[in-house]
Amino acid sequence: MSDNADVDEQAPTMILGVHGVLDLAPSIRRAHEDHSFEEDTYSLVVKRTVAYGLSSFHAGGPEGERWGHNDAGGDWTQDGRIRQLAWLQVAVTEQLRGQRLPVQPAATVLRDVLTRLGSFRLTGLHTLAPLHLAPDGRADLVDAAAWFALADPDPGASVDLTVSVWATEPAALPAHASDILTAAQERTYDAMTIRPAPPDSPPTTALDGLALPLAGEVQTEGMRPGPAFRCRVREWSLDVATWTTEIFVDALRSMGTTVAALITVSARERTQQKGPAQPTKR
Repeated sequence: MSDNADVDEQAPTMILGVHGVLDLAPSIRRAHEDHSFEEDTYSLVVKRTVAYGLSSFHAGGPEGERWGHNDAGGDWTQDGRIRQLAWLQVAVTEQLRGQRLPVQPAATVLRDVLTRLGSFRLTGLHTLAPLHLAPDGRADLVDAAAWFALADPDPGASVDLTVSVWATEPAALPAHASDILTAAQERTYDAMTIRPAPPDSPPTTALDGLALPLAGEVQTEGMRPGPAFRCRVREWSLDVATWTTEIFVDALRSMGTTVAALITVSARERTQQKGPAQPTKR
């Protein structure tokens, strides 16, 4: 499944987008609507990232910074519809060998931004993952599974998620659907169930719960939909979405995939918007 590309020429770009419905706090909503609010997604992402020590704008930056900022944005429209509420694009630091892709730290920054603005209902997450920088994450996923296994075991509280993976043709994802499924199941350590999505499901179904267009068309140009999966988890949160993403990141890595991959996770809530069935330009 290796793409045989020179991984040194692969871009370290990682993009995360959080989707759902945002309810701005009354004071922020008033300021946003009368254009007196002085912050935007980019400025808030920078403030939170620097606070965590994940990156810096000072000369040289701190030792061990996780990424360099490229861009960020978000749709705060207050109409009750599913929107791409906040997204960021970063260049993952390549010198920190052995570090997992910073999916969880990036999602935490975006969550902090949204909860500072008000409250939000999560419907999906999409991630462009530079797989050539992904190390073996199995040991860390053991701890992640143990953490999420502490959630309420009541079957009535379980949530069904849809996961899809996209990549360029060299990855040949559709031909390896069974292998991806097996690798992903092994990495849940019995804290999540994963099965193939119904074979007659169109690619658009995997994007339910996501507001189109997704951030990152330049980076995802030429990507084709691979297999989709149905996952059952005990709870639904941004942490669960990032955990699910990391399971599939490591499953793809284990098979020798080094091209960038787009991984979407959604709560199977159909959007009210019309849009193309594939990532488009941001």
